[in-house]
Amino acid sequence: MGHPDTPTATMDGRPSDPNGMASVTLPIACAINSEYVLPLLVMLASLKEHLRASHQPVLYLIHRGLHGSQLSAISRLVETHSIVPHPESVSAVPRHARLPPEAACPLLLPDLLPETLERILFLDADLLVLDDLARLWETPIGERVLAAAQDAAIPLCSSPRGVKRRGELGIPGDAIYFNCGVMLISLSRWREREVTRRAYAYLRDAGSEVDFLHQEALNAVLWRDWLPLDRRWNLLGSLAGRPWERPASVNWRNPGIVHFAGRFKPWRAPMGGPFARRYDGYLSQAIQWVPAIETTVRDRLLGLYDRHLRSCFYSGERALWNRRLL
Repeated sequence: MGHPDTPTATMDGRPSDPNGMASVTLPIACAINSEYVLPLLVMLASLKEHLRASHQPVLYLIHRGLHGSQLSAISRLVETHSIVPHPESVSAVPRHARLPPEAACPLLLPDLLPETLERILFLDADLLVLDDLARLWETPIGERVLAAAQDAAIPLCSSPRGVKRRGELGIPGDAIYFNCGVMLISLSRWREREVTRRAYAYLRDAGSEVDFLHQEALNAVLWRDWLPLDRRWNLLGSLAGRPWERPASVNWRNPGIVHFAGRFKPWRAPMGGPFARRYDGYLSQAIQWVPAIETTVRDRLLGLYDRHLRSCFYSGERALWNRRLL
C-alpha cells in the first residue's frame, strides 16, 4: 500500500487564528487524475474562502503520478500530503469502462491514510464549497461508519440505478441511497467493520450490473450504518435550482456544497444553473496556476444543451439515463 509522504508545501501564509492560538486541523482526502487538477483547485479555493480562521485544511491527495508542477499548484493552496498507491492496490480496485481507476479509490482510504487519523472528510474534486466546512466536520456521527447526503438523482436504494441486489441483501425499498462525493468517515469503524472487504465482495457478486462502483457498493453494505446529512452539503449542480428539479426537494438557495457530478463539467465549458457564475469566478483564479483545459466540440455541445435546451428535453434525458442508455 502507499503511504503519505511529507507535506509538499505549507499554506499560503494566512494566520491560523486571529488570537494567535493553535489552529484546528481539518483533514481532507481526495482522489484524482491529471484531468481533475483544475477542478480540485477550484474546490480548494472555495473551501478556504469559507473556512473559519481557526481551522486549517490538510489535504491527503491520492493519485497515480501527478506532475511536480501540478502538485506545486495544489500545495500553494493547502498543506498537501501526496499519496501514490502501490500498483497492486490500484489493480485490485474494481473498474468501470466509463470511469478512471481513481474513481473507486475511496475504498482504499483506511489502508492509505495514517493510522493516527480517526476520521477524514472525503471530497470529490468536482465541488464548489459555499459554506464553512468546519460546521460539517463537527457533525457527530455516533457509532455510524460515515455521514453523507441523500443522492438527488438516485434518492432510494430501490431507484433505477440504485442497489441492484437489494432484494438478496434484505434492503427495504424505502432505504435512502447516499452520494459518495461528500463523506465524513470514521476510519476506525470502517476498519473494524471490514467495509472494504464487504464492498469488494458486493462488486464481485454484482458484476456488470453495477453502475457507480464504490457508491453502489457502499450503499449496499452500509444501508443502515450511515448518518444522513442535510442535503445542502451535497447539492447536485445539474438539478439544484433548475426548472426540472422536483418541487420542494431541497432548499438550493442555502447551499453548503454544490456537486457537479455527471457529464456536465463547468471547467470544460460554460454551464447553466444558479451556481455557474460563482464557479466561473473561482475558475478564473485557478487557471492562473494551471492551464485551462482545451474545450472539445463535445464539451461545447453539452454546454449549449445545458444552457438552452435541457429544460425542454430533460424528461427524455432522464428516461434514457434510468435505462442506462446515457
